[in-house]
Amino acid sequence: MRILARFIRTILFIPIVLFVSPALILVAALILLMETKEGPLRSLYMDEVRAYGFGKGYSRFMENVFVPTYKHNIQSFVLGGAGFLVITVGLRSLGVLPTVVVYVALGVEFILLIVWAITTYFTPEEPITENPEIIHPQPIEDKYEKLVGVMKELNTQLALLENRLQLTESKFEQLGQLATSLQSLSAKLDLLVGDQFNLRVKREFEGLLTELSGRLVAQNPSQPQ
Repeated sequence: MRILARFIRTILFIPIVLFVSPALILVAALILLMETKEGPLRSLYMDEVRAYGFGKGYSRFMENVFVPTYKHNIQSFVLGGAGFLVITVGLRSLGVLPTVVVYVALGVEFILLIVWAITTYFTPEEPITENPEIIHPQPIEDKYEKLVGVMKELNTQLALLENRLQLTESKFEQLGQLATSLQSLSAKLDLLVGDQFNLRVKREFEGLLTELSGRLVAQNPSQPQ
């Protein structure tokens, strides 16, 4: 039964191989001729085939070497072939080019599209990741532990704030004492300056009286002393 199933599958697979044979020939030519930084493609392909067999080795070679290296190049060639096809069809409608050129452009675009389909087929699938918008409920224990941690941090911050307030109050008290000391010193300086000023004025006044009495005596020498 298995042999019959394989035979039927092979019979059905032959038309597909014939259909994509131009693209497979192009891919084979690239493997034989192209080289990469890691070495020639043919050597890398043979290493995979020797290690994993033909089927799995070919798949690994396409996924790990060929597709990452030439995926964007093949896409650019497909777009360029589409542009070439559009131009040929437009010029053929104007009667400038023969019909065979349009057939050539169709064949080239068909081969490039098949090559692109092969590279897309062997492109590794991206891993399924969880939707970030879906919020999974957390266990109550985790929420409680998180709340306790937040409360501890809040208490620590409040204690630091209280210490800073106490330091600020002590600074203000010291500033008040300093202001009182400055006022007292200012009052003492005012008294000292006033006493010195009064003493100086008294001396000046006494000097003026002495000088005035001396002049009066000089003008009236006959007056009895």
